[in-house]
Amino acid sequence: MTTQLSADERLGQMVMQRSASDRLLMCARMFATARALALAGIAAEGERAGGLNERQALFLRFYGSDFGEPQRGAILAALGRPALRP
Repeated sequence: MTTQLSADERLGQMVMQRSASDRLLMCARMFATARALALAGIAAEGERAGGLNERQALFLRFYGSDFGEPQRGAILAALGRPALRP
């Protein structure tokens, strides 16, 4: 008797057959796509009109509801500062 794999199981097998570097590259590309889509949505909805920079707007889009107001405010303040460069 043959066991039928679900689509998720089959996809998992196909992904795991790729090399580790290919999987990492896939992940990086998916992240870049998600970021680009989020930025397009932010621009379309005018969310940066309130003076938020790109980093702040992305934080709110991806993680804003995961934090309470005090934490969210502290993170937004930190993201509003220039990024440290080594």
